Amino acid sequence: MTGKRELKQNPRLQWYRVDRGWSRSELARQLNRSIASEGDRELVGYREVTEQMVKSWETRNGTSKFFAKHLCMVLNKSASELGLLTDEELALRPADPRPYDIALASGMVNLRGRLTAKEVVPVLAGGADETWRSALQAAGVPLDVDQDEVLSVDRRRRATGTDPKAVAAYAQVVAHQRTLYWTSQSRMLLHAAQAHMALGSEMLSEAQGDEPVLAAAVAECALLVARLAFFDLDGFERQALNAFRTAEAGVAHAKDHSLAVAVAAHQAFVPGFDERLADARPFLVAAERQWRNSGHHPLVRAWLHCVSAEIYARNEQVTESRRHLKQAEDYLAKSDGTAPLWMDFFDSSRFAGFAGNTALLAGRFDEAIAWLQQSLESLGADSGKQRSVLLLDLAAAHASKSPEHAVELAIKACDQLEQAPYRMAVARLPRVHAALSTAPTGRRLVDRTHELLRTQLAIEP
Repeated sequence: MTGKRELKQNPRLQWYRVDRGWSRSELARQLNRSIASEGDRELVGYREVTEQMVKSWETRNGTSKFFAKHLCMVLNKSASELGLLTDEELALRPADPRPYDIALASGMVNLRGRLTAKEVVPVLAGGADETWRSALQAAGVPLDVDQDEVLSVDRRRRATGTDPKAVAAYAQVVAHQRTLYWTSQSRMLLHAAQAHMALGSEMLSEAQGDEPVLAAAVAECALLVARLAFFDLDGFERQALNAFRTAEAGVAHAKDHSLAVAVAAHQAFVPGFDERLADARPFLVAAERQWRNSGHHPLVRAWLHCVSAEIYARNEQVTESRRHLKQAEDYLAKSDGTAPLWMDFFDSSRFAGFAGNTALLAGRFDEAIAWLQQSLESLGADSGKQRSVLLLDLAAAHASKSPEHAVELAIKACDQLEQAPYRMAVARLPRVHAALSTAPTGRRLVDRTHELLRTQLAIEP
């Protein structure tokens, strides 16, 4: 790299190594493999990477352009994400205001009366169009400040760093959106959360010094985007993967190990649901390592074991799945119910749902029915998405012995999906159809499903 480099620690490089579950010697080995595969061994100045060299990069923040290239390739991160650029190189970053779409307005509704044009200057200084301005006005955000004043505020903001009030306001919107996940239409909330994630990323990129609170809020917002894009909606996997990258960068900046557990474990679902266990395992290992470095919340650990149990069950690893489920139950018994605020997607009722689905995948139908019924009876009023999943799992479990009851359960699930569409529930319908294919009443479910898909779930990416 060009430019004079101040020698200082590089926690970003260290984080992304640890996040992969690699020791320094393992990173050195991976780098040497990359150099060999690219045919770079013959280049002038090449030296085999050693554990000591990796340590020096992490503690003194200095490496050559040659090794920086391979660090980016091996860790699948940019040089700026890995903290490998000098101040002079970072200054070359072009000013490229992101296009903020109309959806951002809905993310500001909860702060009506508190936000002013001065507090959305990153948007206005970038040149918001009239459609966007109209949307903000409809959300109750006043825009009666002239552009010169806006730009003046923006210059002061850049000079003094991130305003703590702005960080608090940003985090508050994230908290509101997290709550809205359970009751809002998924695609509308996805657009709002994506815009808010972009705003937070921009704020973080312009921050002066460490901003762990902002970084954690951006990571949580990105995780919400990923959950909506992968679990709720069909055809949005690319958006989910991009959001996971933003979440990874956020937890690295914030050094929030508990939130890193959630990010890594959610990423494991992507290949895990596709029955690619080998690709899911590294994420599960990374999540476990992060938990060991966190506050050791038993509830977080119980959820992580449930994630592993479901993924192993989906990949026909029944013994391993049952082992993780037993460990989840043990950690749940140790929990006093406290957990990070963002962890609103797991409790004892959700554990019963995991246990029921795992038993169902293993063909233990009576056990599955007991767990699923327990979970269904303990769900809260705002758990419509989970209710449709449980009803369809129950239908599949009852199909062989009580096909008529199974059809009734599945139709109830379709009714629920009309109120709260959810991709993970829709994905269960083929299994229920297959289980009821020979049942006389199965045709009722086929007709009801076709009606549901035609009227409610024709979602375009």
